[in-house]
Amino acid sequence: MEVILDSNFIISCIKRKINFLEDLENLGFKVLLPKEVYQELKDLRQKVSHNERNNIDIALSLIEKNKIKKIRLGNKIVDEGLIEKGKKGCYVATLDSGIKRAISNKVIISEAKNSLIIERS
Repeated sequence: MEVILDSNFIISCIKRKINFLEDLENLGFKVLLPKEVYQELKDLRQKVSHNERNNIDIALSLIEKNKIKKIRLGNKIVDEGLIEKGKKGCYVATLDSGIKRAISNKVIISEAKNSLIIERS
């Protein structure tokens, strides 16, 4: 199974100190990162507070250290590309309500347990 990461999911996991890469791999997922999401993180880094910048730096470092496979979504808005991949059967790790409503296979963060949850509709 493949799971594609969204930027809001990555940043939230870093804030909550969830080892999302290890957790996803333990759940049997091959983790993929869209190049567009990677660029989104780099661009966002320039626009946020010092604490948020540190979280993004940690995320970028983890991505590089773990050699996460990068893919292209194509010439689409990031959310549209994630939805398209999700509709083709990939899991999408996101917190975005619009994306979550549009796809059936997703990985989200449990607020109560501070852990990852797999949802299939």
